Amino acid sequence: MGPMTHLSDIPAAVKGLPRKRMAVAYGEDAHTLQAVQRAVREDIVDAIVVGSAAKIAEVAAASDVDTSLFEIMDVQGELPSIKAAVKLVRDGSAHMLMKGLAHTDNYMRGILDKENGLLPEGGLLSHVAVFEAPNYPRLIIMSDVAVVPLPSLQDKVRITKLTVGVARSLRIDVPKVAFLSASESVLKFASSQEAAVLAGMAVRKQFGAIIGEGPISIDCALFPDACQIKGFTGRIQGDADVIIVPNIESGNVFYKVLCRFGGGDVAAMVTGTTAPCILTSRGDSEDSKFYSIALGALNA
Repeated sequence: MGPMTHLSDIPAAVKGLPRKRMAVAYGEDAHTLQAVQRAVREDIVDAIVVGSAAKIAEVAAASDVDTSLFEIMDVQGELPSIKAAVKLVRDGSAHMLMKGLAHTDNYMRGILDKENGLLPEGGLLSHVAVFEAPNYPRLIIMSDVAVVPLPSLQDKVRITKLTVGVARSLRIDVPKVAFLSASESVLKFASSQEAAVLAGMAVRKQFGAIIGEGPISIDCALFPDACQIKGFTGRIQGDADVIIVPNIESGNVFYKVLCRFGGGDVAAMVTGTTAPCILTSRGDSEDSKFYSIALGALNA
């Protein structure tokens, strides 16, 4: 089978795998409960939703969600709900974690807790987003747009390895990885020089079987006509599978512009943890949350 090219390919692939159990932290919003319901009905996961049982029942009733499809753990308050959900994953009672209505900073603190969290000692968390854009022929896999604010060169090495792992789970055997900067020339600023180093590491197979290019601009990474116009003759010709962004600002802006202006759908999760941790925006759609659940289950 060839590479996945649509987000809908992810749940289709998961249905052939052993079913995973997901803990939902503070699952008191309609989009989360609707996505969980859909994922359970489509045999993607089993689920336990942690939060106020009364609030979950109220939101579910208003959103046409059948709460008999999943377990509810009655915990009052955002922080206790996050702690309880993380504990389920840490204890092995669940295979993956999902953020509900929780604030991202609180959710991440629960994951990063040194005593009771999900980060291995010396590890690095990274956020991976998988986009499907209208009229674009492949999925776009991007990191890091939400967790590491200003990654060092060594951070980018680890981010690349984690992101390539996700790409391979999407059946992209030899991912084309674009190390992004503002120009295809090596310039004096750090992102340009680090992209050149990372591309050199790719040539030496330090990331395994990938095709890497950098520094490279976003247009040459994604659009063949930009390469033709600019006369760019690099290893990537507008056909990148993976985009490694220089910092959180550039990645986060691209993420939101693609979703809001470009009409793209996205699946997203945190990697580098002992289990996949789904991290979407509280404002993301039910579809986005559903595809993120499937992505987590595929990598659990």
